[in-house]
Amino acid sequence: MTSYAGTLTLVRLALRRDRVLLPLCVAGFVAVASGSAAATVGVYPTEAARVHAADAVNASVALLALYGRVYDPTSLGGIAMLKTIAFGALLVALFTSVLVVRHTRAEEDSGRLELMSAAVLGRYAPLAAALAVAVGASVVLGGVTAVALIATGLPVAGSVAFGLTWACAGTAFAAVAAVAAQLTERARTANGSAVAVLGCAYLLRAIGDSAGGATWVSWLSPIGWAQQIRPYGGNRWVVAALPLTFAAVLVGVAVLLTDRRDLGAGLLPARPGAASAAPGLRRSPSSVRSWAASPPTSGASWTTPSPTS
Repeated sequence: MTSYAGTLTLVRLALRRDRVLLPLCVAGFVAVASGSAAATVGVYPTEAARVHAADAVNASVALLALYGRVYDPTSLGGIAMLKTIAFGALLVALFTSVLVVRHTRAEEDSGRLELMSAAVLGRYAPLAAALAVAVGASVVLGGVTAVALIATGLPVAGSVAFGLTWACAGTAFAAVAAVAAQLTERARTANGSAVAVLGCAYLLRAIGDSAGGATWVSWLSPIGWAQQIRPYGGNRWVVAALPLTFAAVLVGVAVLLTDRRDLGAGLLPARPGAASAAPGLRRSPSSVRSWAASPPTSGASWTTPSPTS
């Protein structure tokens, strides 16, 4: 049996489980992007209007931190898709990271993966299947979004670059979630770890865009890398190699970590609970019921009844 035996079976299972979730999420993202483009096309009909709007955005520190910079003030696509390039990439990354954890660590938490491992299932099959579904969803989302933007009248090259931006962000953070799923023992902790990394990445991107003289900080962030593809503002295709290389390295790390842990366990030990209960939790159920039935009057003392009472 190979280490990837059963991967296609797990992919089919994941697609069947998410047969409603995946189409709805993809459709929602596409609707937001195409709706934003369609609503903006008629608002800035002239180049002068677009330049004025771009200058206003680039002069606002708050807007730069939240959405990023307009790199080509004359581009209609740059204005139309400003709010969905970096912020949309953030949401796509969140979607794919949750998807990976759902089909890896959450499966181990439920015991379903242990049950399936009794059949012909390779060690790396769950991880490979989860990544295949998440990366596939990112690619499909990027492609459909590009087609939808082209249909609204935006330039073809910029629309393809925009779809690539979302696909790269989703792929990069699918790999982040794959590593988090190996390190932690619970799905909730894995999701929290991936979200924390995502938040730091977006914060670095925001600092790089809004702080004068600190643009290099954006290059420390996978979200910043995706944004630096610059759809409708230069379409720098080669920058896509950064998030894709980052994802490939993290997938390799996740595979190595898989070999170093047992099924259901994480490499980082779970934090133990408190050695003793809080004072308010030390009363017996009978004493609580007695107090609820006849609470002491003001100024009166109340003691826990003895076990024989």
